[in-house]
Amino acid sequence: MKTVLIMYDSLNKLSLQPYGNREIITPNFQRLARHSVTFDNFFAGSLPCMPARRELQTGRLNFLHRSWTPSEPFDESMTELLAEQGVYSHLITDHVHYWENGGANYWNRFSTFEFVRGQEGDRWGIDLDGYDGLYQPRKQDRINRQLMGEESQCSHVRCFKSGVDFILQNKDKDNWYLQLEYFDPHEPFYVPERFKRLYTDREVPFDWPEYRPYGPEEGDRLRDFSINYAALVTMCDEYLGRILDIFDAYNLWDDTMLIVNTDHGFMLGEKGFVGKNYMPVYDEIASLPFFLHDPRHPELDNTRCNGLAQTPDIPCTVLDFFGGKQGAHMTGRSMLPLLEHTEAIHQYVLYGYFGMHVNITDGRYTYMRAGQTEENKPLFQYTLMPWHIQKPMQIPELQNAEDALCRDFAFTGHTPVLKIPVDERYDRKRYYKYSSHMGYGSLLFDRERDPKQEHPLQDEALEQRLCGAMRQLMMENEAPEEQYVRLGLQ
Repeated sequence: MKTVLIMYDSLNKLSLQPYGNREIITPNFQRLARHSVTFDNFFAGSLPCMPARRELQTGRLNFLHRSWTPSEPFDESMTELLAEQGVYSHLITDHVHYWENGGANYWNRFSTFEFVRGQEGDRWGIDLDGYDGLYQPRKQDRINRQLMGEESQCSHVRCFKSGVDFILQNKDKDNWYLQLEYFDPHEPFYVPERFKRLYTDREVPFDWPEYRPYGPEEGDRLRDFSINYAALVTMCDEYLGRILDIFDAYNLWDDTMLIVNTDHGFMLGEKGFVGKNYMPVYDEIASLPFFLHDPRHPELDNTRCNGLAQTPDIPCTVLDFFGGKQGAHMTGRSMLPLLEHTEAIHQYVLYGYFGMHVNITDGRYTYMRAGQTEENKPLFQYTLMPWHIQKPMQIPELQNAEDALCRDFAFTGHTPVLKIPVDERYDRKRYYKYSSHMGYGSLLFDRERDPKQEHPLQDEALEQRLCGAMRQLMMENEAPEEQYVRLGLQ
């Protein structure tokens, strides 16, 4: 047996035909749905990019303890557990955050790995003209685009070609896992013109949105963003179809598990928001597309699953498929019982960004618990890898770490870790600015009656039930004590 996992970044499930979209061209995602189980209640866990990828290795939530982080020395690794069983793992990715400070060391968990350069201001293309000593992502992106003028030079296409090469070279071998990751359709929405022309004949210059609310007076920008995003999703769809062609040509459906997923969604004007990571975690961000083909159960292809599942369940499912045991501290669960309709694996799932709302859903209701304390504190990060996304934690941050190392957590093997207070002078996550003090507060939604989450409920009994379930899941995930204080859940 073998497994191919194809992962996109920032793929909103409502942009796909299997989830009801009739405007964006995605026939191959519809074709994929005919060969797989389509999940209707699959959620993110820890957000955004690298926190989700840490879960893809460790099978447990990490947003209660840490923001963006490199792989920690104590992390359990799905791919290393696979290696113990003789299963070879290979990573192919153009996801730029892997080679930034905050994404370091993940690739070393694989048997082999391959990087494709050039996405989102990746420090790749060289141009010394006008150099002023500062790193400017948008300027760097313009330089990179000059090296990707042809479609064949685009990062996505080069990533695809490497994936196809691996599959074709190893299609007759057994016991391997391929993780093929595309940064697309993450912004900037850089896409060949032929895909844009499917949606418009005019120029659409705005393809890199800022993360902020947009007003009605910015409709032209929003239209451009939406067109470029749609074009990029269609590009993803076309190259997905070419991989499905290979599955068809070599009957890989008979012996290969196929998983297609994303780390989180993206907002393009819904409720006035564009981007992610500063607004409440609405379903446009947290409710994800997820497709799973199990070659042992072809009768389940072209069906849908309504059971709750989330990102930390993926590594547990892969390990189960290969007949291995999940790590001792993995809290995710194999999804295979869901496929067989034998049992639910979750009654509730917890998800969120570090230091912001903690969110819970039972599939019907979603509750977003805001910070209840002054300035959203206390709030600490626990780590042996003190980095932010693109830089190390600064000396003043580290000087404020607790005098004694923290040994409280079983999932670290009670390894002593730094306990570092969040300092927004260095970690610009808007924890305080966008907490309850800025007007969002806690929010409760009925996803069935209010699928766009536009009308918050006032139901104290329901809120208390979900608070109780939230507290229980936080305990199961070893949430530090100050999180209960911050959220008013003591």
